[in-house]
Amino acid sequence: MHNLIDQGHLAEARLFAIVLTFCGGFTDAFTYIQCDHTLAAAQTGNIVFLSAALANHNLLGVIDRLASLVAFVIGLAVVSVFHAHIVHYWRVFCLMPIGIVVGGLPASFPTYISVPTISFGLAMQNAAFTKIAGLGYSNAFSSGNLKKSVVAWSEYYFHHDQSQRQPALDYSAIVISFTLGAIVSAQVQPLLHMKTIWVAVLIILITNVTYYLQKWSIEGKK
Repeated sequence: MHNLIDQGHLAEARLFAIVLTFCGGFTDAFTYIQCDHTLAAAQTGNIVFLSAALANHNLLGVIDRLASLVAFVIGLAVVSVFHAHIVHYWRVFCLMPIGIVVGGLPASFPTYISVPTISFGLAMQNAAFTKIAGLGYSNAFSSGNLKKSVVAWSEYYFHHDQSQRQPALDYSAIVISFTLGAIVSAQVQPLLHMKTIWVAVLIILITNVTYYLQKWSIEGKK
């Protein structure tokens, strides 16, 4: 358990990184399937979809993807402000209240409103937790994590660099977690539809409570 929750660097704990990345994949799959193929976090994909919408003269598609992109940027900027001005307990999960509201909306609700709100929350989550055991990673998308995993494994196997074994395992766990999150989301959506996002909200709530209980416990011992 100590390997999963590092008491010295709680925000970088492997457990939180794996769980939050699961929720990142879960939520992106949710918005892609339920919200007209718009991604909440993977803005690279949204830029491609945006260009396709422009080529097809799909104004609503352009608005959907552009709104998600702008909201994600704003979410990142907000966390930067928190970093600079709020010292303690600023790692709030904006995705929780947003997810609760979105899960109660009808499927016909405009996606150019619902998806950007989720993008804003995911951006905050992504910027609030940026390291796993001292290594940079992303809990909202996985291309960079996959690259780092392959590079680390290559260094370990081909150049016999033993120091790369643990990073390779960590990044592989992150990639698998994101993939499982997306798969589980896709399987649950036929049953819960828009309410599917409440599953991610519940997981994040449990993670949030665990994080702060651990943080208070550590600070109480000092």
